[in-house]
Amino acid sequence: MLVENESRLLTPAQEIAHGPWRLQLRGDELAEIEYRGRPVLRAIRAVVRDHDWRTLSPTVESVTASGEAAILNMVLAIRFTGFGCEYTAELALQASGNDLHVYFDGTAKQDFRSNRIGLVVLHRPDDAGRDVTITSPEHAETKGAFPPEISPHQPFVDIAAMSWERDGTAFRLDFSGDVFETEDQRNWTDASFKTYSPPLSRPFPVNIHVGHQIHQSVRLSAAPSAPLATAFVRPPATEVLTVRKDVRGSVPALGTSASQSAVKLPFLPGLEALIVEVPGSVPAAAAALLAHASGQAAELGTRLDVRIIAAAAADIPPVMDLLPLGNVVRIGTFSSQGHVAEPELWEQLRNEAKRLGFAGALLSGARAHFTELNRRRDSIRADADAITYSITPQMHATEVPHIVESVPMQRQTALNALLLGSGKPLHVGPVTLKARFNAVATDGAYDPATLDAMTSDPLQAEEFTAAWLLGSIYALTVPGVESISYFEASGPRGLIRAEGSLTPSFEIMAKLATLRGADVLHVDGAVPGLVLYPVASRTGMLLFAANLTADALKTAVKLEGGYARILDIPAWSAIIRPLS
Repeated sequence: MLVENESRLLTPAQEIAHGPWRLQLRGDELAEIEYRGRPVLRAIRAVVRDHDWRTLSPTVESVTASGEAAILNMVLAIRFTGFGCEYTAELALQASGNDLHVYFDGTAKQDFRSNRIGLVVLHRPDDAGRDVTITSPEHAETKGAFPPEISPHQPFVDIAAMSWERDGTAFRLDFSGDVFETEDQRNWTDASFKTYSPPLSRPFPVNIHVGHQIHQSVRLSAAPSAPLATAFVRPPATEVLTVRKDVRGSVPALGTSASQSAVKLPFLPGLEALIVEVPGSVPAAAAALLAHASGQAAELGTRLDVRIIAAAAADIPPVMDLLPLGNVVRIGTFSSQGHVAEPELWEQLRNEAKRLGFAGALLSGARAHFTELNRRRDSIRADADAITYSITPQMHATEVPHIVESVPMQRQTALNALLLGSGKPLHVGPVTLKARFNAVATDGAYDPATLDAMTSDPLQAEEFTAAWLLGSIYALTVPGVESISYFEASGPRGLIRAEGSLTPSFEIMAKLATLRGADVLHVDGAVPGLVLYPVASRTGMLLFAANLTADALKTAVKLEGGYARILDIPAWSAIIRPLS
């Protein structure tokens, strides 16, 4: 395990408790904020983002704490760096009685352009549907609710304060230093709604000069309607998990993406398709990419899923003429700027497919996050055979808890996409640990010299990623999700390492690819952090299990009407066991 990965996976959170408040200090993040043992907020943290929405990396240089019986004070000195930018800040926490204050005092250490600097509040995803009252800077009150379905645009704007009730307690957030607004971060598979500043209605980026200071604060207050003696007891974990014989879904088709790596690939039975993204505006590059991808598809024993990235409709015919159509299962086209199937591109693709007699599926939607599909619903063409969007769990944060928490949100995006598509088959992917490109960049694509560093995660070849992969497959095992494509075939973003050895993720993919369409059974009971994926194969019952925690898990699992067996699963890993 790389030292960097060990730090990310094994560093424990620091528990902080004062009076009725409990939270965790995870690096620079004040996480899992609880009041009287009940969850309130996912987190409060400070962020610094550059002109391309890239998040500067925070380093906590010191933590000082002081307190007495009535008040707890803690101050974090944080240095933010990256992308040629540097910023320093103090993040102060003060807990007193039923109030929790967080203060941000930041100073620019050099000139740079920025889209956002300051505090963000992450609300819990289970607040979906909860009533909330928004107070404007002019003290006007507006009633609303956190949206149950993923909202394409900001559900709340012009915020000076917001209040809601949860678990018998009235909570209120008061903001100072700027006007705030809220967005639905489930669009990017984050497990949160986020309240932030400045509002997106203001022009950005803005020029930040050395010495420029920003001061903000958030006050979280609680007003319980029940006595403090009222205890909250967490339900115990299930002692024995039971795999029932009724079916909850079927194993979706699995695929991967072409890579630039030249390593020879193994035959992978059952792999549904190999995605290749082709730049239509660069014919020579398109030809080279297609030739390389065709060779990789032949080695893997699969066909191509072609995504044409076009600046104009005229980019599409030359690429179509290059395609080995007999070995292509799907074709889609997406704008190189907006990343969706624009009308003029779609019409050109449909006409070219008809001219060439292409018998496969035509794909519309977005090549970027669910966000783009949700905000550009017109990209779901009425005459498309299927739709698509991609997933990456690190749009806003790189910490392992955020990556893990994205798993159930992936199911939410799929369910919403199926509603938007009115039942059209859904092909999810590419699903990658890091973004393949910056969909919100103002300066264009990644510099080729830094491409691998920007798009590759050192966790790629670790056991952790196999566990996360299985969790993702579990989440996306939804009727209507026809296929899911993960990572690249080989290289730094691959199922196979650059030198040709197999990653733990490859082992999970290879086994499940052969089980396409097999029944996935229902499981009664739950253990936090444990994913169970029981598959009824032709040769018996196979149990795929993943541990998405930093501790080894030991639990009993039995088949309905049968005997229990004990599963021992190491931290951050996935296993396959017979269960019959």
